[in-house]
Amino acid sequence: MEALLSEQGNGLPGMALGGVIELITVVFFSALRVGAFLLASPFFGAQSIPIQVRIVTAMVLSIVFFGQIDPSPILNAGLLDLTKVIFVELFTGLCIGLFLSILFASVALAGEKIAASGGLGFAAQVDPNTGGQTPVISNILTLFLVVTFLSLDGHLALIRAISQSYVFFPFGGNLPLKSTSEYGIDAAGQMFEIATIIMLPVVALLLLTNFAIGVITRSAPQLNLFSFGFPMTLMVVFVALYLSATPLGYAMQEVSEFSLEFVAGFLTGLANGQ
Repeated sequence: MEALLSEQGNGLPGMALGGVIELITVVFFSALRVGAFLLASPFFGAQSIPIQVRIVTAMVLSIVFFGQIDPSPILNAGLLDLTKVIFVELFTGLCIGLFLSILFASVALAGEKIAASGGLGFAAQVDPNTGGQTPVISNILTLFLVVTFLSLDGHLALIRAISQSYVFFPFGGNLPLKSTSEYGIDAAGQMFEIATIIMLPVVALLLLTNFAIGVITRSAPQLNLFSFGFPMTLMVVFVALYLSATPLGYAMQEVSEFSLEFVAGFLTGLANGQ
């Protein structure tokens, strides 16, 4: 790579066309993994971000990662080998982004269960990440997680992880499908576990509230369940979320750190061929 750059550093008049094609080829192949990651990641891949911005970001990052890439597996490869490298690069970037999206979806899942238990399932709006209708509580918790993740410089840690992935898993490597599928199943299990931990205090409090409302309406049948129970449930939801704001902040920090550790573990597994 250094020889290729030094050969081009003699000035534009002496630049060899073959060297330019090799440089463009390396940048293109490095942009595949970065572009696939940006497409599948939870916040970089949001539909609210224009596709032009994602393309430019992928190209800029691929140029930044240029010095850490060994181009030998693709410069001397045939058509079948290049096709294999393209699919492996796209699959690797998609896996990293999807694993992160699955773990981030745990917060949205917790918000949906809280909204359904508290009678706020009808209060929905368009999710900028998916374009579908999701409860407002899910969007608030997701935004809370994204802000916490960015405040912890998680986006910089992700860019560093993508950069190191070219060292751990260079061009031409064989992607271990078995371990990758195991990581995907593990990420799905962790999503439900994290969602349960986040929603359990609020849902348990709502369960006790509904039990108390049932006892009161049973002892006083003249009380209307909807005029008495529904406002009481809404008040309990708002108070519970207000009181749990600080613990939720620590929970979002742990989710962010765990997501980065999960991605790092996946990349380490690729380096070890596991």
